[in-house]
Amino acid sequence: MAQARRVWLSALGSRLWPIGVCAAALTIAIFSVPSGTRAAGPEDELPDGDGKKILVSSCTACHDLTEVTKFRGYYDRKQWRDIVVTMMDYGAPVDEKQVDILADYLAKHLGKE
Repeated sequence: MAQARRVWLSALGSRLWPIGVCAAALTIAIFSVPSGTRAAGPEDELPDGDGKKILVSSCTACHDLTEVTKFRGYYDRKQWRDIVVTMMDYGAPVDEKQVDILADYLAKHLGKE
């Protein structure tokens, strides 16, 4: 009985060996990806410009950019401006000269259509 079991396990092991080699190769391939590679984020979906620079630097000081981009299509320019001013009251690092630049950018790229 024990001999038959050893033969069966040996045969099973020789059949599974190619699967083990494939799993090892896949593991090596996954961990060989350069660490500098990153997934695309919400900021990659937005066009460049002064408004984007303000948005990324100011809004991400407190929360993820998805907290802004999830409101795509909800607000018009006046509402976006009110939100910017409210965030300034909460301490967002936006100065008065940047308010309209940021509101224009948000309205153009995330505002109601």
